[in-house]
Amino acid sequence: MLLQNSFEQYKANFKTAVVFALLLVFVPVFGFFSNIFISSGSIFLDYSVLPMEPLLLLVEAVLAALFLVFYSFFVSIIIFSVRKSLSKLKLQFYFHEMFQKFTLRIFAFYAIYSIVLFLIAVAIVTAGFSILIATIILLVLSVIFMFVPQAVVIEEEGLKHAVSTNFEFLFKNPTAFLKVLVVGAIMLAVLQLLEFALSQFTLLAPYASLFLSLVFVLPFLEILKTYLYMMRFDIIKSHEIASRAKPKEARPEPESIAAAPKL
Repeated sequence: MLLQNSFEQYKANFKTAVVFALLLVFVPVFGFFSNIFISSGSIFLDYSVLPMEPLLLLVEAVLAALFLVFYSFFVSIIIFSVRKSLSKLKLQFYFHEMFQKFTLRIFAFYAIYSIVLFLIAVAIVTAGFSILIATIILLVLSVIFMFVPQAVVIEEEGLKHAVSTNFEFLFKNPTAFLKVLVVGAIMLAVLQLLEFALSQFTLLAPYASLFLSLVFVLPFLEILKTYLYMMRFDIIKSHEIASRAKPKEARPEPESIAAAPKL
């Protein structure tokens, strides 16, 4: 039922999900850097290729920041769209909140998060440990912050409170955390198998998997996380259960979870 509901939300927001493909314009530019490569539907940074020339490092940092700005904007759109479909909202505040609050806060989170993870990875590799160990540590540190974007958009909280709300949600809803991990792991495994199969016929296999990751895997996982997060509100959960039980009957929309937008 969870996957079915999430997939319905994906179909309803398909145009928004496809917009993630615009991030592909960064791929040719990233190709000029020797420490960036594409695999398994993701863009990876090789931490062992250090130090770089200061100018190249600065250009790479600027491009990464631009990438995060657009990615944060698209994430805020997809989360807000699911929130809007499950809770009555005032549409006149849509773009105002998105540009001035959600996108900037999510960008700040991803920027700080990326810099910290990068420094940790560099420290681990510099200390002589393998990239595999660094990757495992970064993965653990990454997943424990997975609901921060949802807390920013749905709760309309500042970054500091969104992080604490994320941990509160994980502590009270461990099954939601595990569901996202399992679904994400399965989707990435399928993506890797597909990339391997395509690599037997074309050199464009990594780019094909990246495209599928951007237009389906990443948006779907954000939708799944948002749907699970929204179910923490009893009024939304009860309305959703009732709507699924008797879809043909007209039912009143749930009240907004926020009394008024925080301008």
